[in-house]
Amino acid sequence: MTGPSSMDIGVVIPILSKYGGAERYLIECLRRWQERHDITLYSAHVNDALLAEHGVTDRVKRSALTGRFPGDHAFFLNALLLPKIWRSEIGRHDIYHTHLWPTHMVDLHPMVWFPHEPLRLLHDLRYEQNVVEVGKQVAHQIHVYPKYHYDRLGDGVFEATLNAIDAAEKSARPECIVANSRYTAAYLENVYGVPVKDVVYPGIEMDDFIDLPTDPNLFVTVGQLWPHKRIALLIEAIALTDNTQLIVIGTGPEADRLRNLSRVLGVDNRVFFLSGLTNRELRLVLARACAFLFAAIREPFGIVVLEAMAAGKPVIAVDEGGFVEVTTAKSTFLVPPFPSAFAEKISLLQRDPALARRMGEAGRKLAPAYSWNKSASQLESILAGTLRDAEARRPAAKREIARRPLVGIQYYLWYGDGFGEAHWNDNPAFGYVSDKPLLGYYASSRGRTIDYHIDLFEQMGLDFVALNLHVDENGPNGLETVAIQHVFDVARRRGTAIRFAVQICPYGRSVPDAVNIVSVLERLYARDPLSFRYEGKPVLFWFWSSALDGDKAALAALAEAARGFTNIALSLRLPGGAEEARHTFGFFSGFAPYSPLELAEEKNWEHVWQTAYAQAKRAGMGVRLATISPGYDDAAMPDSRREGNPYRTVARRDGETYRRGMTFVESLEMAPHLVMITTFNEFHENSHIEPTLSIGRRYLDLTAEFVARLRDLHGSAK
Repeated sequence: MTGPSSMDIGVVIPILSKYGGAERYLIECLRRWQERHDITLYSAHVNDALLAEHGVTDRVKRSALTGRFPGDHAFFLNALLLPKIWRSEIGRHDIYHTHLWPTHMVDLHPMVWFPHEPLRLLHDLRYEQNVVEVGKQVAHQIHVYPKYHYDRLGDGVFEATLNAIDAAEKSARPECIVANSRYTAAYLENVYGVPVKDVVYPGIEMDDFIDLPTDPNLFVTVGQLWPHKRIALLIEAIALTDNTQLIVIGTGPEADRLRNLSRVLGVDNRVFFLSGLTNRELRLVLARACAFLFAAIREPFGIVVLEAMAAGKPVIAVDEGGFVEVTTAKSTFLVPPFPSAFAEKISLLQRDPALARRMGEAGRKLAPAYSWNKSASQLESILAGTLRDAEARRPAAKREIARRPLVGIQYYLWYGDGFGEAHWNDNPAFGYVSDKPLLGYYASSRGRTIDYHIDLFEQMGLDFVALNLHVDENGPNGLETVAIQHVFDVARRRGTAIRFAVQICPYGRSVPDAVNIVSVLERLYARDPLSFRYEGKPVLFWFWSSALDGDKAALAALAEAARGFTNIALSLRLPGGAEEARHTFGFFSGFAPYSPLELAEEKNWEHVWQTAYAQAKRAGMGVRLATISPGYDDAAMPDSRREGNPYRTVARRDGETYRRGMTFVESLEMAPHLVMITTFNEFHENSHIEPTLSIGRRYLDLTAEFVARLRDLHGSAK
């Protein structure tokens, strides 16, 4: 099967553990797409053995989602809260293909949603739920596919819960909704009030079916044992016939009730329940049957009907549902949902094997029009078309090769809410702050804080911002992790032109931790349109302490994990020139001092800065990077690790120190690709330019003037 060019597809399905209709549809598509596309499958539970059995290989990456909530109000939480949790766990992809309800509420775009059916509990099955009395309380036993068990919802909150879910779930707007039949398409249009133009029928594999001698007294049905499948109706129909047998293939919470019904009707010796069959075993049973029975309420499609036709079996089914569109009177008896109507047709086929044979042959002729190859190809084309449409609506892509240096800044997100909280004088050794920001002792994770800071970044004309993420023996800083996500969210809502990159700041030598963090960053941010990109890849900055210099195995592990990024070091040392390969083994595309004022005494600044710039070029690094800083002073912090630094205090001189760095950058014969300002708000080392009580907006204005001069000197980057 040929198809559209390669896409990066994020596939989302609540659970993929059984081979039901919706799961079968997805599995058959994955099997046919996996060689051409980069696919990540997101699910709370995946049956890997099931995927392997049906030819889905490890080329389809798996990523676990949070499982369902248990206990009281589980239905409400799983309907509304869980999809939003999933959203935070799903990485960036070209397009999202979501299966079943409520995956559309992850609200990631562009999205093609294949609901298979809406939440029928809200609509045609709203009053089909079992009602039970538990003590003195009346409750509804409710079922939402693909769960195996009932949720129980008290009568007092039943309607309120359904109404709340109904209102909330319609707020999600996928770019495209796909139906498995015209019947379902009309149903979805009625529910969601949007056109559903794309219908892709399920398929079958004709070669999978087996020919065996038929037993004229044997009938079979396949389906989950839920009330809306109306297996009870079929058992009653068998009780109205003579010498017939019914095999019920499926599992579900109604099994005991249905077995009891068989006993009450006196047909427990003629109704048999099977489950856990392999596909071959199911086909063997079907091959022996006289006919296939199907009585489900308003079935969205019903693949088992199509499979029965492919097996050469006549079908007796209710006259409702999507499968009606693929049958004819020559292959199928469509009857009202009465036991007597089914019994009449069962007896007719039982008495007339020739008629059963003719109907089976008619169905077998119809079935080849519906193949999994065709289904997978049509759905693939819809995904590709939706992606093309989404790309056409985006602003024209801009070339990343700048005609002037791109200017960025170090942004610290580790501040708690108020004086005495995290990094606001919470610890004299590393949290001492002497200069109060105009915004007050803000919380970095607050949306208003971030919005205010982005506004300042825009006023300065910055191109990118490095979001610092500190990592220690306990993992990534939790406050920063949340704040980074908030930065992307707030920036997206603002529609800012500024782009954002993460800077990993590791403490120690834990390579596995760093590898894990890189994989998380790639999943969450690498494909985000707001991610700062250079050389065709998202940028990942590293605060490089040199602890891993010369560790070839460690650097190889980092390089493999971060191969999808342009990796740039901001280091406590100078780049090593031609010898740098022995230290970092080609891991970095750019390398510059993090804090350029701490490298030498003032009279040697320009010489050392030029040396660092030249040494990075000699190391063969393609990204030219320069750093500037307004000043430095950490002398008030009694940290023994700082005592060896001879340049703990570097005066600002009313902006003159900052201007020297700017002048150096402007004088470079070979202009840098990137300029990094250290820092926006690192108050403990007094390298900040954020407006404060002591410095006001002075350094903000100096930065804006500097960016404007670079633009005049080298031309616009955009």
